[in-house]
Amino acid sequence: MSPKKLQVDSKYAMADTDGDGIITDEEMDRHERWIRLENEDKLMDTQRIMAWLAMSVTIVAVIILFTPIVSAEKMESAASFLNTFIVAQLGVVVGFMGATALSKTKSKKKGLIVWLLKLVQIEY
Repeated sequence: MSPKKLQVDSKYAMADTDGDGIITDEEMDRHERWIRLENEDKLMDTQRIMAWLAMSVTIVAVIILFTPIVSAEKMESAASFLNTFIVAQLGVVVGFMGATALSKTKSKKKGLIVWLLKLVQIEY
């Protein structure tokens, strides 16, 4: 069976790293991993922006509440909304921080497990 050759201007041409017009399983796996890493990076960037925006908006809202711009009567009428708003915004920030810490812990834990297995000379 002959290997499949790429069509002219194929969308998979970027996966052909050696430029021979044939994509091997190794090249396709490498391309898949590269796309997955790019998507994870974009997701993390988006989540980071969301967390920073949520934190900034919360800080600005609290600062505005303590200025003379907002009267005590207006603050009392909007108190329940503001409580919910601030808790929701801080939930976004805490969720991002927790997810970041969890992902770092998982990668460190995997590294620790591999190190321990090598220490006791068990192949991983």
